[in-house]
Amino acid sequence: MINKERLIEISELNIAEKIEQMDENALEEYSQLLISFVEIFPEYDENIKDAMGNNDYDALEKHFMSIHEILEKIHADELAEECQKKISGLKNIKHEKLETFISYFLANLSMLSIDIQMAEHNIDASAAEIVKSAMKTESTMSDNSKILAVDDTAFFLTMLKTALLETKYKLICVSSGRDALKYLEKNTANLFLLDIEMPGMDGYELAAKIRENGHKAPIIFLTGNSKRESVAKALKMGAADFIIKPINKELLIAKIAKYIMQ
Repeated sequence: MINKERLIEISELNIAEKIEQMDENALEEYSQLLISFVEIFPEYDENIKDAMGNNDYDALEKHFMSIHEILEKIHADELAEECQKKISGLKNIKHEKLETFISYFLANLSMLSIDIQMAEHNIDASAAEIVKSAMKTESTMSDNSKILAVDDTAFFLTMLKTALLETKYKLICVSSGRDALKYLEKNTANLFLLDIEMPGMDGYELAAKIRENGHKAPIIFLTGNSKRESVAKALKMGAADFIIKPINKELLIAKIAKYIMQ
């Protein structure tokens, strides 16, 4: 059964009051609905992208209606409402605007899927909490709030820089795992932002080497993949959290603030 306390923390789910009224059987049924969403979402994600690429608006409407029904069942009310708004006017939305909406909508659904999976992995999540607490203490004793971001895409690193420009965080950007390890030979960081899919050394391998070298700062993986095997592997490698691409500035800052105190 998914941990009740961690479910309440998932911002996309409007269940704080509802869940307190659930007995064990009702909570088990609700947990199964959430797990079903996690299992089926990758297929919907792929189908929606295919339909968008083929300009198949009838298929898009069908997929959105199915997702809307699932979101209502799991009480993801705001996402369900957002979905409903687009269903009624899909064919009247300009292609570029619809493409942007779908990109960010699927990113939000991916984040919801990952949050649910993290609630399932209680042992790993607890370990992440321990690391988080330790680093919060350390960051209050330091003048720097250093974030090491590793991504092989220059455009994405620029997006991170822009998003954090007006914050007090010091962002160090490198484009490969090798460059990250070279930086860490003489430096440290309060937080790591690691892309998963990189040529040569991927994010999983880099995370393992970071831990082998004694760096204990929380690791947030940057990804567009919410499949079970990917999330489970990331948690095994010590993930404290995830940020889904394309990034949302407000969500990015909120995620970072959980692990670094300004």
